Amino acid sequence: MLAIAAAACGSSAHSPDAAGSADARRALDAAAADASNCPAVTMFDPSIAAAAVGSDAPGEGVFDPSIVYPAGASAGAMAYSAVPDQTTIRTHVAVSSDGGATWMYVAEANTPEAATIASAECTAGSCTGNLISEVSSLVFDPTDPDTNAQWKLFAHRYLVGPQVQLYYDLGTITLQTAPSPTGPWTAPQKWIGWSSLTETYSSTGIQVNASDLTGTADCLALTEPAAIVLPGVLDLAVGCVYSDAGTNKIRIELLRSTDHAASFASVGTLLRPSDSGCLDPGASINGADLFVSDSTEYVAATPSDPTGYHGCLVFPISDPVAGTVGAPVRAIAPTGGQFSGACTFADGAGGYALDVGFFQSGSPFRIAHPGIATP
Repeated sequence: MLAIAAAACGSSAHSPDAAGSADARRALDAAAADASNCPAVTMFDPSIAAAAVGSDAPGEGVFDPSIVYPAGASAGAMAYSAVPDQTTIRTHVAVSSDGGATWMYVAEANTPEAATIASAECTAGSCTGNLISEVSSLVFDPTDPDTNAQWKLFAHRYLVGPQVQLYYDLGTITLQTAPSPTGPWTAPQKWIGWSSLTETYSSTGIQVNASDLTGTADCLALTEPAAIVLPGVLDLAVGCVYSDAGTNKIRIELLRSTDHAASFASVGTLLRPSDSGCLDPGASINGADLFVSDSTEYVAATPSDPTGYHGCLVFPISDPVAGTVGAPVRAIAPTGGQFSGACTFADGAGGYALDVGFFQSGSPFRIAHPGIATP
């Protein structure tokens, strides 16, 4: 997640929420939040809800969990971002055999890669830094005939400059595959990209161009992929950074594959900025997580603005075929109002897990289990 609300496309000058103050944006969309449709906020104390990953303690923490752990399963797997520092983020994988009470690191799925990308965004005509992978989504696809590709890992891989310039638009949604969570994992492959007026990196060597799909044609970049396997399909929710009257915002679009991620088609818009109103009126909405519990599909998402992420809202998907959602059934936020989100959910791992904290001295990111076991 890495403060996507603060810099979605390049430097802070390209912030998706840069125009206007937070108060002005809240006033603009306050009417969108009908209090009668808002659940009571479930609060948790992040100081007593942290979960560590055994044998993995990078200097600036771990965050962005994505968990595959069905109810009743004997074990589960979690992909997450490991952060030695902000220019070298990579994806690690851990496993658990005790219902998510403890996790043990088992694999490094990808590593940073030095890169120079031609782009008009940078004064020299090219931008230099590391390609890093974060906001990953882990999924098990048991009917894929390629048994070496049944475990799939989607991530946003993008360029970070040496002074932590975040070029979110200079990247793609990548795909990696493996026969098991322990690997071996294939190298990140550029999979879903987009067209740009400033560079060609994001539109070349890709499998799917989001700019050619009806629901994502206006997206300046995609981020925060969230995958789920349902009967006959693999769905992928993505954050779409788009321009709304000159102001960049983020909404969540749903893509669908019927061929094990070889291709994708647009389904529709899952959530819009106005859907953030129960926690943060006027904010964008990002950081989707798709999950099924007790035969119902849900999407969890996080309001985001220039000050960070603000908890999670959980919506039932009322029509899985069309990708339409109902009113939110849960709102989650930490006591004290600190940076929190995005959320993930797995029945077998005790329910919700989410990020808390920020990159502050002595307070690295960590993964919290708020003790909420049901949607």
